[in-house]
Amino acid sequence: MKIPERAAPAVLGLLFAASYALGMPGYDIPALPFLCWTPFFALCAGAGGARQAAIRGFLAGTAANLLLFYWIAHTVAVPGKLGWPLGSLAALLVSAAMGVYFSAGGFFVHRLVRRYGNAGLWAFPAVWVGLEYARSLLLSGFPWMLYGYSLAGSPALMQAADLAGVYGLGFLLAASNVCIYRAAGRLSERSFRSAAAPAAGLAAIVIFLAAYGSYRLGEWKARPAENGLRVGIAQGGIDQNRKWDPEFQARTISIYGELSREARAKGARLIVWPETAAPFLYIWERGLTREVDRIAREGQVPLIFGSVWFSPSEGGKYYNSVFYLDADGEPEGRYDKRHLVPFGEYVPLKSLLFFVRKLTEGGADFSAGTRPELFRVAGGRAGASVCYEAVFPEIIRDSVLAGAQWLVNVTNDAWFGDTVAPRQHLAMARMRSAEFRRPMVRAANSGISALIDETGRATQTLGLFRSGILIGEVVPRNGMTVYAKTGEIFAIACTIITFLILIVSLRGTDGVRTVGGKIRRTRSALPRAPGLPLK
Repeated sequence: MKIPERAAPAVLGLLFAASYALGMPGYDIPALPFLCWTPFFALCAGAGGARQAAIRGFLAGTAANLLLFYWIAHTVAVPGKLGWPLGSLAALLVSAAMGVYFSAGGFFVHRLVRRYGNAGLWAFPAVWVGLEYARSLLLSGFPWMLYGYSLAGSPALMQAADLAGVYGLGFLLAASNVCIYRAAGRLSERSFRSAAAPAAGLAAIVIFLAAYGSYRLGEWKARPAENGLRVGIAQGGIDQNRKWDPEFQARTISIYGELSREARAKGARLIVWPETAAPFLYIWERGLTREVDRIAREGQVPLIFGSVWFSPSEGGKYYNSVFYLDADGEPEGRYDKRHLVPFGEYVPLKSLLFFVRKLTEGGADFSAGTRPELFRVAGGRAGASVCYEAVFPEIIRDSVLAGAQWLVNVTNDAWFGDTVAPRQHLAMARMRSAEFRRPMVRAANSGISALIDETGRATQTLGLFRSGILIGEVVPRNGMTVYAKTGEIFAIACTIITFLILIVSLRGTDGVRTVGGKIRRTRSALPRAPGLPLK
């Protein structure tokens, strides 16, 4: 297609932003993940310099992330009660912060193409995995909606996550984009024979993902039926604005008590409530505590639920916790959330940001737990996690390495409203099950609650803003996947490769090396970087 030269950068940037975001969970348009980077390559490779490429990458990446993170505006404005101007600013700032990684990606694209021609893009998959891994670590980490999650909508294609996690999926997808870009470039030059190699590479990636996924799904389907633990999930659908109202606390427990009795009547041998379903200081507020204990004891069915824990022995620390009560209503275990949400559960750099308050109720910051905790239920071991922790593979891996045979995640997605965020959050939790081959019970206050099998498929779900129960079988699993054994070795290797590429690409990229090793700088020494053919 013909695009005016001046308009080309804007068109390519918008095309990338739309195709990248719309291929992600919440939108789930098929095929886009396999080709969304091609306009980005053209945009940044065709820039006048590395700085311009970085700026273009930043703007395109920020636009893409706005489509993925617009829900932050709702979170800050409505349940956070800070208003839409601040909410919109927060969404823009987070999107811009994530845009920095796309800026770095644009810089690398330009440098690689400038130095090696379009063949340099073969290094881009490793570069992007390295950048995403850095994003998952820096400034407490924000690995929400990494590129590999775009395959979560396909049960077959996501199965390769058990090899190198979501980062491995992102690597393969990025490689498929390079194949398409290279093949398109060759075809535009009428070099049909040379286009065959990248086209074959694309076919190999797609065939591998499909064949491996089909094999894994078939393998699990062929397993003999096993008796598991019949679990009930209670989804209260409690309005976030009423959840912490002292006058509504007793009614909240009553709602969960009614749902628990319904679950027991349908055969549940364990009941799971969502994050802070008991909206008070468990143990310390005795009247409400006795009521929760009674609910577990009256049906002789164990209960896992979220509540707040206060520890005076540790200097008065507060924890966002998950409790396990046995069939007699006695506490048998407690897990304290280890990865807290900045500005949601604590204020970072509080000495500098003394004027900022966290969005959750209560003036005190939460403290982070220090270790995984396994709940021994009916002979099996469950690894607990809270809300946002499901997006951090290393937290779930810690539980699996400690011996977890199935997973329980309690969350409160009422903060997100009816946006793409609850669907994104569920997709990321599903990826954890596929990575470690562990079923998961996911209890959400306002939805989306789900029973997830070891292949990452949500076998049952309860939608947004509904009150009800889910009943299903959970079969504990043993064994370790490749990813469980190796962890982030693949992502770390890609990060090291990215550093090496950076060092090499910064040497002699805009000049020619002369006898003696010196670089004579000249803009005419190298041709303008080629871009995607637009005719």
